[in-house]
Amino acid sequence: MLSRILATLFFLPWFASTSYATEYVIEDQGFGFTREEVKQMIVHWTPQMQAAAADDVGDRLELISMSLAAKKIAAEAEAFTEADDPALYWAQQFRIRNSNRQFMVANYMENLEMPDFTELAEERYLTERDKYAAIPEQRITSHILFKCVPPECIRREYKSKIEPHLEALLSGASFDEMVEKYSEDPGSKKIGGKFDQWMSKGKFSSVAPHYHEATFKIEGIGKYSPVIESTYGFHIIRLDDIKPKSYQNYDEVKDQITTDLTKEYRSLAAKEFDARYRLTENAQLNGPVLDELFEQYKTGADSTDSPK
Repeated sequence: MLSRILATLFFLPWFASTSYATEYVIEDQGFGFTREEVKQMIVHWTPQMQAAAADDVGDRLELISMSLAAKKIAAEAEAFTEADDPALYWAQQFRIRNSNRQFMVANYMENLEMPDFTELAEERYLTERDKYAAIPEQRITSHILFKCVPPECIRREYKSKIEPHLEALLSGASFDEMVEKYSEDPGSKKIGGKFDQWMSKGKFSSVAPHYHEATFKIEGIGKYSPVIESTYGFHIIRLDDIKPKSYQNYDEVKDQITTDLTKEYRSLAAKEFDARYRLTENAQLNGPVLDELFEQYKTGADSTDSPK
């Protein structure tokens, strides 16, 4: 019922008897919206608001009422002066300035024309291949795990019992036989101690850091690590294979390079835009007045000479 009453009032030809007939399509208490203003207001509503206002006149009037209230309140804010409340006035002025600055920067960046980065991207690929295209050396290992979980197992005592097994391996004992006899890692034990995961140098992922570091210190395929401690206990690691460091080709990484170049260009453009409005060599500063204004904020730290 309320929606129907409001709709009836809304569509009455009130504008015929007002001075806003050729300007406003909505008016109330001296405030109103022109046709273009309503059009743009609708454009900036969310899709849900647009649909609600299109489908239901009551919702439409509620949204219009909210928008007109915002305009009325904004007008009161614009009429607020320094005499009303200096602190509040200036706080708002600086908010407005910052908002306007953000608007101008955003508009500048939105319309910024981007150059063709093809040649520069190819050059960067050549000069920064390690950053963009490097595939680190990878290694795969097998291990024997001797479980030792405190407090049941005292690690400083248990480690000495493992050293003879390493010495035996270094003397030529069968790794496969020792895995079968001693390893307490049920998953890898079934496949000869194989830790079935390639590790990339410097990328620890789910591998225990000490295990990872020891793997990349082994001096050759088929060689062993010292006895290594981890959360699970102690390991003897054998290096099984190495994939040397390599590089992706340009086509595989050019999108990432171009993305980085675009970000850099936009960042530099934003700084350049801001620099246009900084103090120029023709700026005039009243040093004594500035000294007076800053006096109460001094901390006692050394300062440069005041501007003249």
